[in-house]
Amino acid sequence: MDVKLHSLFDSTADQLTELSKTISTLTDTKYTTESDALPGSTIGKHVRHILDHFTLLFSALTIDPHPTVSYSHRERNTFAQDTVAGGVASIEAMAQTARNLREQDVSSANPITISDTMPGGNDEKFLSTVGRELWFCTHHMIHHNAIIASLMHEFGLHPPTQFAYAPSTIKHKPQ
Repeated sequence: MDVKLHSLFDSTADQLTELSKTISTLTDTKYTTESDALPGSTIGKHVRHILDHFTLLFSALTIDPHPTVSYSHRERNTFAQDTVAGGVASIEAMAQTARNLREQDVSSANPITISDTMPGGNDEKFLSTVGRELWFCTHHMIHHNAIIASLMHEFGLHPPTQFAYAPSTIKHKPQ
């Protein structure tokens, strides 16, 4: 049993649940409104982008004992970006997948190959680990949650106080 990985899957599921609760308060109009500050950006598109990364990682972990993940080649789940209900359902399904994967006999040190597009357009492969990539996807989500929080403020909404804070920020932030 890999206690570190269990804790990381729990943290991921908790962060996804927090995202689901935050967007569940929105109207579809606010969810799909384009930002003036970030043209073309919507809350729904950021939710979809977050889920695309988890989908790639989680799919690879359930299919292949020596997985390769290409973060550049995503199937964009527009169901998650077009309506709040679609976003909430997709996030809740992803949180459940994280909980299910927690129970698999996977080590955080298990190798995983990452393929991504570099500046200039070439795809390159890198060796990583399951734990490191799960941590990447979770922190990637926190980064996009911060953008979602900024968009909510732009639209006159108020996200929860600690929404989009990294765990280290919460730990060291004065009370």
